[in-house]
Amino acid sequence: MSKAAKAKAKQKNLIAKRARKSANRAKYDELKRTGQNSKSKRARGQMKKNKRVNTISHPTGPCGNIGCIRCDPEGIHRKAA
Repeated sequence: MSKAAKAKAKQKNLIAKRARKSANRAKYDELKRTGQNSKSKRARGQMKKNKRVNTISHPTGPCGNIGCIRCDPEGIHRKAA
């Protein structure tokens, strides 16, 4: 491949990349404007996983759950494994 051909191919690729980027930018701006830019399923799953209820904190005393490690530390009510 000659230098001229390489330069021409590189220029063509750069133009295509700029077009892709501006199209994506316009797409996401439109989604933002219409309020449809929800998170991806993968990101929502991670967020849900990290936002689970904190079962360790018991500000009002024991929770009454016989499976709770804090409220039943000896495991009296748990089945033997």
